[in-house]
Amino acid sequence: MDLGFGNTNQSVGSAAANTLLRATQAQEAAIASEISKYDALLESNDSELEKLRERRLAKMKAAQSQKAKWLEAGHGVYSDLSSGHDIAKAFFEAAKKSNRMVVHFHRPTTRQCDVFHAALEQLAPRHPETRFVKINVEGCDDVREGGSGVGAKYLVEKLGIVVMPTLLIVKDRKAHHQVRGFDELGGKDDFTVNELAYVLGGHEALTRKDEEEVEPAFVTGGERGIEGVNSLRMMFGGSGVRRGGYDDFDDDE
Repeated sequence: MDLGFGNTNQSVGSAAANTLLRATQAQEAAIASEISKYDALLESNDSELEKLRERRLAKMKAAQSQKAKWLEAGHGVYSDLSSGHDIAKAFFEAAKKSNRMVVHFHRPTTRQCDVFHAALEQLAPRHPETRFVKINVEGCDDVREGGSGVGAKYLVEKLGIVVMPTLLIVKDRKAHHQVRGFDELGGKDDFTVNELAYVLGGHEALTRKDEEEVEPAFVTGGERGIEGVNSLRMMFGGSGVRRGGYDDFDDDE
């Protein structure tokens, strides 16, 4: 079929038409599948409907139980790990309890950090599957006994935190990726919470919700499949601390 583009663009027009046709067919198949499910429900007897109800109820109970465990581990709120005397120990303990964690390394004197603070405050209750925490590195050089930098200096040096703000994504006790400043967010501080969720979800830091699946305008070439800039495995001892310092991170082979 001649789409009026001339010989040069004929193949492009045909490809576009075929893509549209495939998308329409896929949509029709999805609708047909959904209708079949409803038809099956209408034809089901009371026993089958009761089994379906029990399965759904069990699934809801399991989800509620999991959410309760997350909340008990500190999920659901944007919490500060800098309030204790040993920041590194608090970091390790938190990582042991949560499969996914987003850690905001910040300084109160850096205005850009406030942008992340505001966004993470909203994301924490929205995504209970991930723990959101912050670590203040302002007094990082104060490593005297009881000083505010105890542990923080160790984390900054070991993880290679060089930009303020930095979001460290921890997955299964591994430092998986760093979002340094706003480079992955279009280089500006006017990104939306949903756009930040999109970027974090691309690094598997959280499970995106429907409204967070829309690709931001600043993302080019599709979703960024970036490997962690410091993919290190965190090794934990029984107490999380050993003589002479904290458990080391071994390079992930």
